[in-house]
Amino acid sequence: MRDLRATAGLVLALAAGLALPARAQTSDQPNLIFTINGGLLTGGALWTVPRQLVFSEQNSMGNQWDTVSLARRLHSGFLASLTATYYFTPHVGVNAEAGFFGLESESACVPVGSLNPTPANNNQNAQACTRANGANQAGAAQGLLVGLTFRATTRGIQPYVRPEIGIAFLSSSFVETAGNALVNDTTVSTVYFLADENHKELTWVASLGAGVTFPLGPGYQLRFEARDLIIALPRPAGPATDTARIANVGALPDPPLAMRVVNVPSFTIGLDIVLERRRGHRY
Repeated sequence: MRDLRATAGLVLALAAGLALPARAQTSDQPNLIFTINGGLLTGGALWTVPRQLVFSEQNSMGNQWDTVSLARRLHSGFLASLTATYYFTPHVGVNAEAGFFGLESESACVPVGSLNPTPANNNQNAQACTRANGANQAGAAQGLLVGLTFRATTRGIQPYVRPEIGIAFLSSSFVETAGNALVNDTTVSTVYFLADENHKELTWVASLGAGVTFPLGPGYQLRFEARDLIIALPRPAGPATDTARIANVGALPDPPLAMRVVNVPSFTIGLDIVLERRRGHRY
């Protein structure tokens, strides 16, 4: 009986000795994280105006008009952002993000029927439409977003989801469509098919992301994230129809405007810098 008790005591001592190192190996829990992100955005159709009148010329028969079909689509682009995340519970954190989202686009212009020949201005509508078709249009949104991060685990490899919402500043117009035409050897004319004299600069933006982080060593993590960027962008609600204004020299064809909510899927890679950790078990 005494030998049995001694053996049981030895087994318990060994089990305790094995358990202590296991607890001592528990890794630290990152609580305050600063992230540098970079990634790619996908493109897609933005808007279409099937029929837009364009002033051609004035002759003995009155004002003459051409008709064109206009469209705009988003290019694939890139994004870069800085994010700070603080976990106020082991699994839930609050985050703030400042991001640059490249939203370059491409315009399209196709004649509807035949354009009027205008030798006096070297067929400027035909020239301008050709140059506007397929032209790259600069565009970007600078966003400020806040949200929550929900992580499934607190140490090691950490899957997570992150919803965000905020505001974005638009750097250029997503409506204006124009092309240049060489009227003569020294004169270049710009033909505006659609104008946007006071383009909208402020809009809302949201994001829904899911990803995973991998520890790289003390103080660093690697982050992979797929996200859907949701942003409201201006679009023409229809053609510019004020023909009296369009026919005036120097006047611009301003269409009625509306907003379109666009989904822009993206994929990002980030480097986490862990600024604060909750210590793991040491004994």
